[in-house]
Parts: sequence; structure tokens; C-alpha cells
Amino acid sequence: MEQHPLQYFKDLILRNKITKERLSFHTTTEYGKVTNRDYANGTIEYAEVHGSNEDDLVIENVTITFTTYLEGKINEELFNSLDRIDNRLLEIDDEKKQVLYLKTLYKTLNTLILYADELEHISKYTFVAGSLKSLKNELTEKYAVHDDATQQQHINLSSAQQTSYKLQWMGKSKVLITLFYDLYSNVENGGEPLIKATKDQVKNFLLNNFIEKDGQPLSASSIDTLLTPSKEDKRALKDDRIDTSKFKDKK
Repeated sequence: MEQHPLQYFKDLILRNKITKERLSFHTTTEYGKVTNRDYANGTIEYAEVHGSNEDDLVIENVTITFTTYLEGKINEELFNSLDRIDNRLLEIDDEKKQVLYLKTLYKTLNTLILYADELEHISKYTFVAGSLKSLKNELTEKYAVHDDATQQQHINLSSAQQTSYKLQWMGKSKVLITLFYDLYSNVENGGEPLIKATKDQVKNFLLNNFIEKDGQPLSASSIDTLLTPSKEDKRALKDDRIDTSKFKDKK
């Protein structure tokens, strides 16, 4: 199946693949021999050698930021996207179908630009939205097909759309929910809870911030059951349970 010409940007923005790009940055060798990788600050250092013979060689440590790396990757993918769009239009021999294809692309671009401007994980990289706007402008000028759609101004994220930006719990969901039950109750800690919250607050926090290891939302009914004090038999067993007693402040 042919890849969508904007697939890279769809993955980056809508599927939050920024983590994958960050990993690629820290493992890259395209700049030369890496001498230091600073994961916390998002930088790498590599040795750059200047000089033509052994006597006048100068070794300079150069620092590259993840932002610089990502901007270069965005520019590269823009050219790739434009090539794919051009090639696809050459394959379409009907002018009306060409116009329809471009207007469909504009709709996708509008969505990507909107999300790139507003979603927390990507909005700080302002050049992402800017590059997509430039791509759209180039297409409208090159093919004289304008976007007659009204662009959405703000995101109204449904719970399904927000799933991609939640933390993925890779263990048993029962263990996670039991952990939060133990943190907000005093059953395991024998005294004051480690977090002060109501059952509903804990439930909403879990639903809004975590997904299952298969990418599915946590079950609201399971959370209700496991957070009920009388349902101890439903919660994680001792061997699976995360021990929260060691977190208690010993006075």
C-alpha cells in the first residue's frame, strides 16, 4: 500500500512519535564520532577535525541540540512529501481528480497545522507548524488550487484522540490501580495516605493519564471495583503488589 505523502507528519504530530525521533537523535552517527550524549538536556557532542595534515590538525567539540536535529529532519521530510505529492499528481490524468486530491491534502494539512500549534508535545517546536504552512502555500501557488475550506481554529479533543498522549502502562492494569488505591488509602501504610484524594479524583486521574499496554483505555468499571475498600480480593496479590510502605515518611 502506498504511503500517505504526509505520513511522517501524521505520525510525529498525531501519534506522538517525538520520542522515537529523540532516540534516533541520541543514537545517530551522521555527525561523526559522538563524544558525549546528554539525554536530560537533549544534546550530543561530537569531535570535528580541521586541517589537512597531522601537524596542523585541530579537534573541535561541536554541540548539536535535538531541536536543531529535528528541524533538519523536518526540512528533509518536507522535500520528500512534496516529491510524493508531485509524483502522485503526475499519475492522475484527470484535472478534476487532481483538484480533489489537492483539496483533500489541504484538509489534512489544516488538521496537522492546528495540532502542531496546540498540542503540548509538539507546539514548542514552532518550526513544525511553520514548515507545514509553507508546504501548503507552495502547493497552492504551484498548482493554482486554493483551499476553500474554513480552517478549524481550536482543537476539541475527544478522549479517543487524547489516548496517544497518555502514559502507556506496560504491566498489569490491576497492579497500577492497586498502587493508586494503596497511595490514597491507609490500608497498606497503616496511617496517613500518601496522596490526599477522593476515589473519583483517583479514578479520573487514571483514566485521563494512562492507557493499557495494548493501547486501549483503562476500564472505568475495573477502576471503580478496585478502588472500592471492600474489594480487597479483586486487587493485586501481595507478590504483584507494589510495596508503598517504604514510601512512608518515618518520623
